[in-house]
Amino acid sequence: MKKLFLTAIALCMSVALFAQDTFLWKVSGNGLTKDSYVFGTLHMACGQDFKIENKVNEALKTTDRIAFEIDAENPETLKAMQANMGPVPGFFDGLAPEKKKVIDSVLMTRNLNSAMLDKVGPAMLLSILSIQGFECANPTDFKMMELELKKLEGAAGKPVDELETVEFQINMMNEFFKAEDLYNYVLQIDSVKSQTKHLVQAYFGQKPAALEEWLAKTSTMTPEKEAMMLTNRNKEWMTKMPDMMKNNSMFFAVGAAHLMGKNGILQLLKDKGYTLTPILN
Repeated sequence: MKKLFLTAIALCMSVALFAQDTFLWKVSGNGLTKDSYVFGTLHMACGQDFKIENKVNEALKTTDRIAFEIDAENPETLKAMQANMGPVPGFFDGLAPEKKKVIDSVLMTRNLNSAMLDKVGPAMLLSILSIQGFECANPTDFKMMELELKKLEGAAGKPVDELETVEFQINMMNEFFKAEDLYNYVLQIDSVKSQTKHLVQAYFGQKPAALEEWLAKTSTMTPEKEAMMLTNRNKEWMTKMPDMMKNNSMFFAVGAAHLMGKNGILQLLKDKGYTLTPILN
């Protein structure tokens, strides 16, 4: 459950590829006339922990376009987000009453209430819980990676593409995070802050192999949910990314977990004949 939760909020590699201490990779070869880049992100972090390496800005400067999973500043995306945040009917149906009481009790200690799920879907509750898990010294100083990337000099004036729709993401999260998952999460809610701290340290310390190892050790995500959250989406993106790179130098920024494993973006690109080069400086 810990990996299920942390992957959902933040991440989302083969040993050979991730022997390098970087989340930034250059994509070349296989007929490309311009190099592109893939950057694994941690979607959010406290201001005191957050940083973007200068090499990311330098890579951005050389590209023509940027691609995120979704662009949270796109007016159409924002409109769709608001339209799709409604509740999931019968979310607690089938959950034992005693488990529902535990959920209510724990959420109340976090100034939340399960009644909010009568108005919004579980994706919204998951977002709030994830933010609380970071325990920022200054709660108002919270950074979103994609928004901060767009502020960099290298991103100035460049169009931003989306690899999927916000409707898809919300529906996926509502399907991914069931009432039983919420119950399992609140049972170990006190450990989430330390788990999140470990995640942040591994990411901003540029230690992808350590991050992968730690996620593997704490994983209880079922194969079905891993496919839903990572594998299926990676394969869908691979139907789009090659065409996007044909005529433009692209800067792809996606959750770091999408880069990992035999079905990760890096390995899938390599399987298609592209050359992957780690950007270390």
